[in-house]
Amino acid sequence: MNLGKDFISRLGLEAPHDVQKVRGGDINEAFSLYSNNKRYFLKIQQKSAASFFDHEVAGLNALSEVVTVPRALTQGQIKGNAYLMLSWINQGNGLQQDLARELVKLHQKTTDKFGFDSDNLVDFVPKNNTWKKTWAEFFVEQRLDPLMAQARKNNFWLTQRGDHYSNLRKKILNDIHAQSVRSSLLHGDFWAGNFMFNETGQPIFIDPNVFYGDREYDIAISKVFPGFDSSFYETYMKEWPLDKGWQERMRWYEFYYILMHFIRFGDLYAPRLNKLLTSF
Repeated sequence: MNLGKDFISRLGLEAPHDVQKVRGGDINEAFSLYSNNKRYFLKIQQKSAASFFDHEVAGLNALSEVVTVPRALTQGQIKGNAYLMLSWINQGNGLQQDLARELVKLHQKTTDKFGFDSDNLVDFVPKNNTWKKTWAEFFVEQRLDPLMAQARKNNFWLTQRGDHYSNLRKKILNDIHAQSVRSSLLHGDFWAGNFMFNETGQPIFIDPNVFYGDREYDIAISKVFPGFDSSFYETYMKEWPLDKGWQERMRWYEFYYILMHFIRFGDLYAPRLNKLLTSF
């Protein structure tokens, strides 16, 4: 997408200039631009309502009460395209030990139910965040079941694995930890591409998909793909050890995340998905 002068002029910035396309994730187009001497980060989702970024903004606001995130400045719709303008973060270097401590701080913000005040139904894989009393209910009914149903539509081999999926559902729904764990505020998509360090080495949490859930979920997602070093996990466990049996539960969340990637990107993830599913 090329940002024309008419589009840029409607952002409400004084004398915007030096507009450049930058990396901004798989879903949105992203741009860097200046107004006078200030730099901004602009996300655009083509042919979408102004509400497209509502959940992201709500998530950033929730995270900002505990950890450092880009500030959401303005959002809306211009010429049929949704946009979100954020403060620019100058990238620097930092320690993953500090990142782990910040994640502990985030997870220590707790409540007595699971979900969030806003859904993310415009995501590639829609997420219903209606509040539930237990993590077992929330994760199975509002994460796994809808995702599995979506995956089965065009993939008959998944239907043939029904017994394995049924075993996983029963295991989670009857698991004492999943029934009794207290919910934590989660980043919700905590892989290595969704954090950075600013110029002073402060960890910055970006591109969240926030909800309240089991903190093990964030840790498990961080392990699905490379990017976190051993010092990150050692520091987290030292600050706030995970509950007994966490290694087994990691596989639940890995399965969920790989299933989501399978739906989005296809057969590249089929072998890993099948291996996980048939282990249940």
